[in-house]
Amino acid sequence: MKTWTFRVWGFLGVIYLVSGLLWLPVLLSGRGMATPLNTALVALITFVPSAAGVVFTYLTKDREGRRDFWRRAWRWPSASRLLLAGALALYPLVVFTVYSLASLQAGTSLSFEYARALFSNLPLLLQFLFVEITFGPLSEELGWRGYLLDELQSRWSALRSALVLGIFWGLWHTPAFLVPGMTQYNMGGIFSPPYWGFVLTSLPISVVITWAYNNTGRSTLVAGILMHFLANVTLVFLAGNLEHFAVPASYWVISPAINFAVAAVVVWIWGPKTLSRWAARRPRQAAPFAG
Repeated sequence: MKTWTFRVWGFLGVIYLVSGLLWLPVLLSGRGMATPLNTALVALITFVPSAAGVVFTYLTKDREGRRDFWRRAWRWPSASRLLLAGALALYPLVVFTVYSLASLQAGTSLSFEYARALFSNLPLLLQFLFVEITFGPLSEELGWRGYLLDELQSRWSALRSALVLGIFWGLWHTPAFLVPGMTQYNMGGIFSPPYWGFVLTSLPISVVITWAYNNTGRSTLVAGILMHFLANVTLVFLAGNLEHFAVPASYWVISPAINFAVAAVVVWIWGPKTLSRWAARRPRQAAPFAG
């Protein structure tokens, strides 16, 4: 039987080690996203969390645990329609609010230029949506929420699990802030105020996603893939993408504040132990695979 240490810290170690090895030639080249090889390596890196989630699920779960993993990723949950609608609408609303406040503080008006360009070109819009749901939501969430979150909650409270996951989730994006041509690089680069704002914001977002996860029957599809996708798409619609990405300077100051406020309300209402008053037990764990 695989130990909890292996199932959690082994998983995180594999993600960071494999990602680091793949980032190394990109960083050493000094050419950012300007070469096909670097672009391919960055695309591959985005799939490391989900790939690790699949591998560790098959290493540590029995047959039912493996089926449960895929059911949660692809099957629409039977949770309350109101709760599902609220969970899916939450981050578009939060991102829009943060961006609007930052624009107001900067004395600029909202610009939907990038969104208008996409919606005026259907093939381009479909390509954009495919890329946005594939690289990030699908390529990461089978690992972060599909595999790791249950393992953390098997020992810790939902709040502690969410915060620990949020730290590793946020910091995992650090190398992207060093690569010219990537959205994170254009935010300001490594250790800039936007970098710290991005990492800090990952913590409350992880708390709210954990709340959604625990209240939708542990749905990786809704709480992981779709919430991640909708948050990313909303920000890109407002701010542009890759080398064209730009947000008001105060965005990454306002974003952690608003997101921590939302997470605090969630914890206050639903409680830190499970973040789910209507599902008081910890998430069900499939029996580990003995072997």
